[in-house]
Amino acid sequence: MPAPDHIVLLLHLLVFVYWLGGDIGVFYSSFLLTDSKRDTAGRIAAAKILNDVDLVPRICLLLTLPTGLAVAASRGWMSIDVALIVAAFVIAIIWIWLLFALHNQSGPVAVFRRIDAGLRWLFCSGLVAIPIAGISGAIDIPLFISLKMLLLAVAILMGLFVRNALKPFAPAFAKLVAGDADAVTNETIRSCLRRARPAVIAIWITLIAAAMLGIATPI
Repeated sequence: MPAPDHIVLLLHLLVFVYWLGGDIGVFYSSFLLTDSKRDTAGRIAAAKILNDVDLVPRICLLLTLPTGLAVAASRGWMSIDVALIVAAFVIAIIWIWLLFALHNQSGPVAVFRRIDAGLRWLFCSGLVAIPIAGISGAIDIPLFISLKMLLLAVAILMGLFVRNALKPFAPAFAKLVAGDADAVTNETIRSCLRRARPAVIAIWITLIAAAMLGIATPI
């Protein structure tokens, strides 16, 4: 039977695998969506696949910290109270519920969207503040964990950039669905996704760098 520390390590690795794998699926689907040579039904289907699969990386982002804390505690890298780890998982689960509500357009969507954005900025601020405190010696935290937190903060910032780049996408896509797409509509869809892709690739780089830090650390 696997030891508890092996189980939490497996969970943390699965978060990495499904985040990166899901992002690659979304990235590939974006090219099908922007291909104006395809029929409208095919492009709409590609958009649905992109939107649904994109839930996986977003969920994995929220599970990265709680599973990472559990690994750090189980491996003896940090002294973390179990209550803090449990609280991190509870917050992540509530936040995931919020993501599903936004995905299904249920509840006060505008309010939920503002809450989600605010939480991301708060999360990112904490992921920067804690490593700075660790590097300065104010708190005891291994350097490689500080660097992993900073990389996660970069990934969140890149995700916020993607969100901003895609703002014109929704009205343009609505025209496509309604059958009113023209050259301007197609260019808007293409330009939105074109601006977002470098940030997505940057997220991949941060994920791989964070994984390398974990692999390079003696168990």
